[in-house]
Amino acid sequence: MDRLEMKWTQVFFSLSLTLSGVYSKGVVYSDTTVTIHPQWLAQGGNASYDNNRCNKHFGLDQTNLIPNCRRLRTDSGRFPGPENTSYLIKKWPEDPNRSGYPDPNYLRNVSREQELCPGYLENINTGYENDMIMVAGALEYPSWVDTSEHDGHFPNNVDVAAEFMMLLMQGVYDCTKGRIPPYLEPINEPSYEWAILNFTTITTFHKLVAEKLHARFNIRVAGPTIRSYIMYADLNDFSYWDKVADFMDGTLGYIDVFSFHAYNNLVVSGRSHNFTGANEARLVAFIDLVENYASQKTGKMIPLVISEYGRDGVSGLDKYAPSPIIDFSTIYQSNGHKFTQLGLREYIDRAVVFLEASEERPGRYSLNYSLFSPDGKPTRIVDFFEFWYKFRSGFSFIKTTSQYDGKERTVSPLAMSSSSTNETVILLHSYSRRSQAVKLVFQGDWIKPTTGQATCTTIKDDWFPVITFNETIDIQKTQGTVELPPEATCHFTFNTPSNKLPSFTINETTFYGADTLIPIKGNVVSTVISLPNGQYDSARLRVSTSWLINETNSVSYLTFNLHRLDSFIKLYDSDKFNPASNTYWNVWEFEAPVTVFVPGPNQVQVHLSNSMGTGYVSSVALVTGKLVPSDLWSL
Repeated sequence: MDRLEMKWTQVFFSLSLTLSGVYSKGVVYSDTTVTIHPQWLAQGGNASYDNNRCNKHFGLDQTNLIPNCRRLRTDSGRFPGPENTSYLIKKWPEDPNRSGYPDPNYLRNVSREQELCPGYLENINTGYENDMIMVAGALEYPSWVDTSEHDGHFPNNVDVAAEFMMLLMQGVYDCTKGRIPPYLEPINEPSYEWAILNFTTITTFHKLVAEKLHARFNIRVAGPTIRSYIMYADLNDFSYWDKVADFMDGTLGYIDVFSFHAYNNLVVSGRSHNFTGANEARLVAFIDLVENYASQKTGKMIPLVISEYGRDGVSGLDKYAPSPIIDFSTIYQSNGHKFTQLGLREYIDRAVVFLEASEERPGRYSLNYSLFSPDGKPTRIVDFFEFWYKFRSGFSFIKTTSQYDGKERTVSPLAMSSSSTNETVILLHSYSRRSQAVKLVFQGDWIKPTTGQATCTTIKDDWFPVITFNETIDIQKTQGTVELPPEATCHFTFNTPSNKLPSFTINETTFYGADTLIPIKGNVVSTVISLPNGQYDSARLRVSTSWLINETNSVSYLTFNLHRLDSFIKLYDSDKFNPASNTYWNVWEFEAPVTVFVPGPNQVQVHLSNSMGTGYVSSVALVTGKLVPSDLWSL
């Protein structure tokens, strides 16, 4: 994999990135600015880039492809149960001593143990760190189990289903000598099984599985592993969300992690294309609603696992047929989702991209989600991992902010630095279909880089995905500007002296409002955020709103303890291109001066441009930052 050979350098600075492209008499005119500060950015107390949390892919890797995946610095992060799970469960005999329950001795058999775990063991023995998520099918049972109430697919006695999960995990424990997966999702995407299961049954099932597994194993139980509910949570007055809230009511304190799937879709019409789906705005709005609700109910947030993400449906083309635009969209959406996830590390425990080592097998002759062909030939999809290849242990995040210009943001920024390689890397993901120029403006001129290297993934006129590596850029000649191609994801690397390392870390902590799903009645919506007594050095307010698309409205300004806040951005809403959606679920982020904070309750008011009698403010989040002296080696 010659394309993976890279040289390492290092830089640390605070900079601003300004999108432009208009030159007149030597002056560059800018569209927007992204500021990168001379501060390490810790979220949830951690500033480090953790490859194990964010660089895993789906499925167990075939034996011959394991080395190929490891050379990309990725390994398996989620697998659909041990080998032959459905076969073993369907053949499972009844306990002769306990009517209606599975025989606890069934898997205590050498030949069955050998059937259960070889692929799993092979993968974790050749991976980086075993952070595997095991997902159980939970919809196949022996004929002696009474499943009459669930269309023949799920036990009427939910405790029996939970017992199967516990004994299955015991079998994995035995055949691996205790090296069980750290996470279990008891069922995959139950919202698609509405004809078989209702959310009351799903809630009970997760609760019972958690109780049984926690009594025996050191394991984290995750759920509800939903997909469509994230996209449509706000439809019909949040009727989909109500089911999720009921699930949380019944499982908070039992499950360890809230898990879900997040996707965007490709829509092709002739020679044009669009993307619809969760990222960016709906994904952030859903996460804030989950965390706001958890905080409201328990006083604390719940860790999140995104156990599948990336590109999902395709409209206008065969989803499984070879296509350059499908390849591009798979890479592009994976990058976009990862940018959002890395900006929400306080909440997201880990994420697994829905890409496989190779999905081609008898009955499925497609490589559209595959990194390699069955014989090991790389596909274009490897561009995703090659883009992120240089980032590993030793890199830490630096604080960035976008320009609060009252517009929808079309560029998502990140920044990382490494003390071991003496480089700082600015990462940009573009939601725009036009080229943009990015001006690097260093805050306080604390560093003045001149040349660097650019690596980008983008799309060419023939719809083929392209990745370019380490192209030299001279930002001194361009007054600090770099080019961001259409629908591109780029990172720009600069060298800098080691004495320019930040000496402070800003640690971000989120506080949520006292209410969720606040009905809009008029043009002002109010809530309260309670703050502990402490030091706050920076803050931003994130407000999520939902209303019907035939409503013409926007957030005009906020007040925080009667102090008016006017500077904001909107997160990018890709779902505005979705003809099936009849709502706008937007996220508005405002600058918030810490001087107006008080210990205890703080009043937040959302002022709308127009009065309405419908719609909701679904959540209000205050992201606070505290500066602390930092030692890079402890990050």
